[in-house]
Amino acid sequence: MAAIACAPARALVAQRAALSRSAKCSTSSRCTLRRGAVVARTYEVPAAEKKTMPVVIIDNMSDPLATVVEVSFGNVLGELLDTIQALRNLGLDINRAAVTECDGNNRFYVTDQQTSEKITKSERIEEIRLTIINNMLQYHPESAEYLLDGGAAMTPGAKLGDNPDKNPLGPRVEPLVQTQVKVSNEKSGLRSKVTVETTDRPGLLVDIVHTLKDLSLNVISAEIDTIGPKAHDVIFVTYRGIALNASMQQLVVNALQYYLSLKEVETDESY
Repeated sequence: MAAIACAPARALVAQRAALSRSAKCSTSSRCTLRRGAVVARTYEVPAAEKKTMPVVIIDNMSDPLATVVEVSFGNVLGELLDTIQALRNLGLDINRAAVTECDGNNRFYVTDQQTSEKITKSERIEEIRLTIINNMLQYHPESAEYLLDGGAAMTPGAKLGDNPDKNPLGPRVEPLVQTQVKVSNEKSGLRSKVTVETTDRPGLLVDIVHTLKDLSLNVISAEIDTIGPKAHDVIFVTYRGIALNASMQQLVVNALQYYLSLKEVETDESY
């Protein structure tokens, strides 16, 4: 492993060089991950999905000092210079950058420009995610085939959930991703992990966090992974300073299942 840990400008130079080298890799060659990209995660995106679908991962668990943003869509993304500038326009510093040779992964370690801390607010995480997705749609419109919601293909300038062909009086369209909510306690007993898989849409993480706070839960951290039409959210919570008991776990599952299903119906009827 070779190190990549530099200022933003130097990171871009290193990224260009790595991408140039990756073009020479054959499918049988061994692809190595450069140091600086921490791979420990609460959820591992299947390799097949990474190769065929747009993937945007916002990871607050792997690095103690920065939010790790991973973007991939096969080998077609290139250098993502416009996305890097868009992140800076959001008030973010890109402290380090890393690329995985041969598979087109791009990882950026970002912090808030004002506080130099990782991004923890759900609203800011959602802003980062949608900015990256919109840039991907603008510069790689072929990704729209995979960024679907309720059967509608995304197009540049469109929003997740837009579907002019939906008929509010007709049968409800089955969601592409069935909503699943799981709650488990860590071995320490100090906090619980809430895992949600559902069809992606704007504001999803924000809505989930607000629902949890309405249940008087303390949200410690949250992250969201976008894999094509699927959103995979992981939120760590406590209730009165400890992990959730069985009754609270069931309450969380019921509340999120109900709320997310209700939002799906509202989205259908909004047309």
